[in-house]
Amino acid sequence: MAKAFNSLVERFLVFVISVSFFLALSILIEPILNKPDMGKIFINWFFYILLGLSGLLILLIQEIFVREKIKTYLHIVACFFYDLLMILICGLTGQMNLPYIILPALTLLYVVEYFLNNMFVFHDNFINEFGSLKGKELEAHLFHNNLSAIDFGEKAKQSQGFLSALSLILFIVIFAVLKSGHKVSSIAFLFIFSFFLASFFYFLILGIYKNDVFYGFLGFREYIKNKRKLLGASCLIFIIACLFGILFSSNKALIKITFHEAPAAYVPLQEQTMSDPGLNMNYDFVSDLEKLFPDNNKFPTWIWDLIFGIIKWAAIVGLVGGLIVFFFKPFFTSHFKNFWKEGKLIQFLRQLWKDVRSFFKSISFRKNKEAAYSTVESKRFREGVRDFLKKSGRSKEKKAEIDRLTKHFMRLIDWGEAKKIHYQQNLAPAEYTELIAGLSENLREAAKLSGQLFEKALYDKNVLTAEEEKLFISSVDEIINCSID
Repeated sequence: MAKAFNSLVERFLVFVISVSFFLALSILIEPILNKPDMGKIFINWFFYILLGLSGLLILLIQEIFVREKIKTYLHIVACFFYDLLMILICGLTGQMNLPYIILPALTLLYVVEYFLNNMFVFHDNFINEFGSLKGKELEAHLFHNNLSAIDFGEKAKQSQGFLSALSLILFIVIFAVLKSGHKVSSIAFLFIFSFFLASFFYFLILGIYKNDVFYGFLGFREYIKNKRKLLGASCLIFIIACLFGILFSSNKALIKITFHEAPAAYVPLQEQTMSDPGLNMNYDFVSDLEKLFPDNNKFPTWIWDLIFGIIKWAAIVGLVGGLIVFFFKPFFTSHFKNFWKEGKLIQFLRQLWKDVRSFFKSISFRKNKEAAYSTVESKRFREGVRDFLKKSGRSKEKKAEIDRLTKHFMRLIDWGEAKKIHYQQNLAPAEYTELIAGLSENLREAAKLSGQLFEKALYDKNVLTAEEEKLFISSVDEIINCSID
């Protein structure tokens, strides 16, 4: 649930930043672009609806691409066909002037969402690789396998610079609009405020994720103990920044800052003579070329025309053919066919709906009545495992392994108690996971693996392999992240 919660918050921030940025720009430049007296309306209510819905749809397309591990160049194909769809919609609705503005706006919207979302994608990869480790194991593993951390660091720098550039562009446009005599409407101000508020929290999350990598190299995980205080402090900082902005930027500012402009010196332009051959605009290149290659009627000019005509049309046909192959070849690949045959789009939408429901359940203020009882049962399980280890006389390495796995199995018991699958001390781990498997067919395989692997670690004197331990942890995570009513 935590993973789904974080993912939805991150993507929501990307959506708000990108859409509010383009909506604010559109409202600001609308009086300049629209010419009602000439019958040319480029930006209207239909444009805003298309822009807002496209921000959501483009983000969903990019999320599918991430999950299916689609190659980067196919984003160009997706953007091209999405623009074609918008042209068709504008044509069917009679909005013939909109494509001149909506097409570049949607293309830039796709690029902005791609760059902003990429940072979260690479952080997800980092968490998926190291999220189950901590302590010396995390430190050692990250030290020797730090490629995902390096990739995330590069994407974080790019996202930081890109978002800073967007903020600068919006400042420049606002200044230009105010300088031209137009006023910023209340709706434009609302979107501008939304953009900077979402950008603030984007930078806040970016800083937290950078610390994830830094503390990961030291073996620490979940180093932030009170996230609510951090959120409250960040909101207070944003409010203080807004108050300072009002004090300095208002027309009736309490703190006035004046600038004195020095008069510019007049520098006369020097006239350039045409005596310089390099500046001679009457230079006849064709006549000099004819002098260099005189026509003695030995080689007909129509042959040259034919040769250059063949080269020109061959280049045109090759270019058009290459573009057709580039844009339509992905639709004939086995990956594309299997995507629709296996119903992966429906699966993605169902999982998204479950994540949304889990998100709203997690932010509800109702307390879970089973939480205290669940914690007691998981602690009892841990005490039972420790008693077993004392009696069995396992090695230190084996005890450390059991301790790691027990913490994950306690999470499984907590989750099961919330679903009214109560743990009893006379149940073996595999017997308890068998009860969990009865909740849903989707949980059967993961529940079976988690129970068998925990019992193997508990009763076998040899430690599990690294692959088996990862499989156990991933099985527990799969069960916990599965939403069941």
